[in-house]
Amino acid sequence: MSVAPLPPTSGPADRPAPDTWADVLDFPDPAAREASDAGTPEAPRDLSSVSTRQLRILCNELYRALDADFPAYGVLDDYAAVVAALTDRESRAAERAEAEQLREKFRDNPAASRFELFHDGVLVGYVKYDLRAGRLRLLQTVVGSAHHRQGLEPVLVRKALLNAHRRRLAPVPYCAHAQAFLTENPHFQALIPVD
Repeated sequence: MSVAPLPPTSGPADRPAPDTWADVLDFPDPAAREASDAGTPEAPRDLSSVSTRQLRILCNELYRALDADFPAYGVLDDYAAVVAALTDRESRAAERAEAEQLREKFRDNPAASRFELFHDGVLVGYVKYDLRAGRLRLLQTVVGSAHHRQGLEPVLVRKALLNAHRRRLAPVPYCAHAQAFLTENPHFQALIPVD
């Protein structure tokens, strides 16, 4: 008795590794397979070129894909890679922000009645004020001689006005620098009380 040879079929060793659960399930209908693959985002291999906003969007999409009954093959790995990239970027941003805060610091010194601006731990300028009955009178803006040409007077006045606004104080500009700043930036005029 002779046996007829079997027609050539592709065995498991001939198949490429599956990319998605749709490959594993072998949908008989190509439209069903495309619908399954269309809902599954795939993370790019190089996440350094992707913006943080796009990474957050991709993270949300991958999380939704993981929430399915049968998540696609590799979605968990992609999700972990995107979360790791986001965590790394957030930690680097926090380090930069902390370093910047150490470099430049604006503070209120109520003992000396002035707002002070420090750069790398050195006092570069201040705005002298008088505080009475909820009114913050800006009396004088002083910038150190080593920093005269850096244009720090408007920075000091702007920060003093914003600090007064945050504390719900009514700033009154007596200083020439404060008056010049308000002339150049009329949108800050709304902070000045009308008498």
